[in-house]
Amino acid sequence: MNDKRLTERLRIYSKVTKLDAILRRYFIIGAFDGALTILGVILGAASTGHLNREIVLSAGIGGSIALAVSSIVGAYEAERVESRVVQMKIEKAMLSEISGTEFDEALKASTIISAIIHGIAPLIAALVPIVPFMFFDVRTAAFVSITITLSFLFIMGFYFGKLASERMILSGLRFVLVGILTALIIVIFFGGH
Repeated sequence: MNDKRLTERLRIYSKVTKLDAILRRYFIIGAFDGALTILGVILGAASTGHLNREIVLSAGIGGSIALAVSSIVGAYEAERVESRVVQMKIEKAMLSEISGTEFDEALKASTIISAIIHGIAPLIAALVPIVPFMFFDVRTAAFVSITITLSFLFIMGFYFGKLASERMILSGLRFVLVGILTALIIVIFFGGH
């Protein structure tokens, strides 16, 4: 299949399955998970007094990979089941099977693409804040990493505020607030130990 035909097919699949909305939802969920997971790894290590490069890098990378795999499999299974439910409803209404049709292919493609996006989003959002630990001393790296994470949350919130025609700055700040609240919960939890 040539690139032009594949692009046209994906455009049709996206229109039929509302894939763009699904991908936005999975991206935001996955990116949020990745960003907050790494924030937790860094603050958890710092709060226990054991913040060091090797722990953050190994726990961060290992957690990022596990989160990506979990997200891919979870999204695939959820979308596979939902696609099957949609297919059964349509078949019941039409009194005819739709297996092997273009609609069936669109559902399958949507399931796979959704799963991939839901896996890539947390991986990127989790790995980027780990990078400072490769170049800076741990305290500086932790500060830079937390700044990157909160900035990423703001940009995500800003973008989604724009999509929803909401106040973009407030939407961005709302996302940052979630990051700060997460950080406070972690610090309070570990502060009591």
